[in-house]
Amino acid sequence: MRTKHLIPNHAAGLTYANAYAAAREGSGGGVDPFEAFPDAVLGLIVSKLPFRSAVAASAISRRWRGAVAAAPALDLDFAAAFPAAPRRRAAFAAAATAALAGSRRHPLRRLCLALDGFFDQAFAASAASHVASWLAAAAARGVEQLELHLPRSRLAVLPPSLIACTDLTSLTLRLDHNALPLPSLCPLTRLSRLHLSSVSLVGCGDFFEDLCSHCTQLSCLILEQCHIGALRLAGAPQLCSLDIASCSWTEQSSIAIAEMPALRTLRYSGAMANRHMINGADSLDEAVLAIEKPQALLEPNLRELLALVGNVRSLVLSPWCIEQFAHPEEWSKVRLDKVRRLACIIERREEGALSIAPLLTSCPNVQELSVSVLVRYTSLSSSIYCCGNSAAMK
Repeated sequence: MRTKHLIPNHAAGLTYANAYAAAREGSGGGVDPFEAFPDAVLGLIVSKLPFRSAVAASAISRRWRGAVAAAPALDLDFAAAFPAAPRRRAAFAAAATAALAGSRRHPLRRLCLALDGFFDQAFAASAASHVASWLAAAAARGVEQLELHLPRSRLAVLPPSLIACTDLTSLTLRLDHNALPLPSLCPLTRLSRLHLSSVSLVGCGDFFEDLCSHCTQLSCLILEQCHIGALRLAGAPQLCSLDIASCSWTEQSSIAIAEMPALRTLRYSGAMANRHMINGADSLDEAVLAIEKPQALLEPNLRELLALVGNVRSLVLSPWCIEQFAHPEEWSKVRLDKVRRLACIIERREEGALSIAPLLTSCPNVQELSVSVLVRYTSLSSSIYCCGNSAAMK
């Protein structure tokens, strides 16, 4: 196996590579190139490999046997490791357990657990036990960044050992619409980035209130395709980015934002909550409103949402949002004097100027305007949207 090209551009790797070159020149070339490399450098090398190749690298020689356990980053993707052999769950579990068996002297910076296909009726109970032990091992090694993708399964649940990962600064949870309530993340006080995808947040009580009060370093919150009843964010002094992407809402859903002095970016796409209560979001600098037309629209709800972007400098609007900002009724007119960059998405090219012109009267200080035409392709199963024919004007 050729491994010279796998040495990362890292200070430690370059130092030992140069030392090996000097030793080879002085001894006539009979020195094993990796014999003097410490486990930390070998771990850096295998961390650049796919998991299956990293496990294979450990069989090169006795010196490489502990390289995977010393890797600072591990991507344990079951489908990628065994794409043509989905029944090799036991082999994957054994390899993953060995890879996470490193001690605290080999810190684990990043761990990705993608387990689609790992759970089935015969192996589900054992798989759940493996996930719990893997997260416990990651916690013992001080894992800082964790991505956990669990498939739809009765036993694919979040184990308590997740909360033991108290060194986490970044957490991504993709639970495939798991109906079980999400546990409180209050012990993860160092968390600065949280990404929840396909998670049910209905019936979680004061989940977001507890999150804001305990995870005071949280700066980025992403909610993607989640089912939400109430989103209450208050008192998060470091939260600067909020992304609500294609979420579904209950009939009595609401979004409440207050006391967010650091909030700079809001991205809000897909369906809209039934009520917005926004206070103290004057620091917002960038807003993306790609909201779809709701079935029923309440005037106070829309008024509160439009007022949110009154101070932004960069604004992106979907076709329906353009109509609302350019609405002739007095209550919906929002002065956007601070907007410098405006991006508009329109449905038909021939109606572009007519739909944008009223909006521009509210944005007298725009310096950069970009327009994208939304092209719709209809198939038997679904509609696919793509943006094309983009034009920019400065």
